[in-house]
Amino acid sequence: MPTGDSALQIIVYTVISVLCAYGVGRIHEWYKHSMDRDRSFREGYNHGYHTLFPFATRGTCACERSDQPARSARSGRTGR
Repeated sequence: MPTGDSALQIIVYTVISVLCAYGVGRIHEWYKHSMDRDRSFREGYNHGYHTLFPFATRGTCACERSDQPARSARSGRTGR
């Protein structure tokens, strides 16, 4: 059975162990959260790019323009 000083040492070591475990757990959680956030950002950026780029370039495909007659800059003007 521990006496006086050895009981105090056991309590101190237990408290230090609990605090270290808590600190390591928080660091692990922070690291995991940052990795998840980075992955989510990359996936969101990739999704946004693949969604908006075709929307922005809609109607400018060469295959869509090939079946329409070419227009000159003055085709809409009259009298010149």
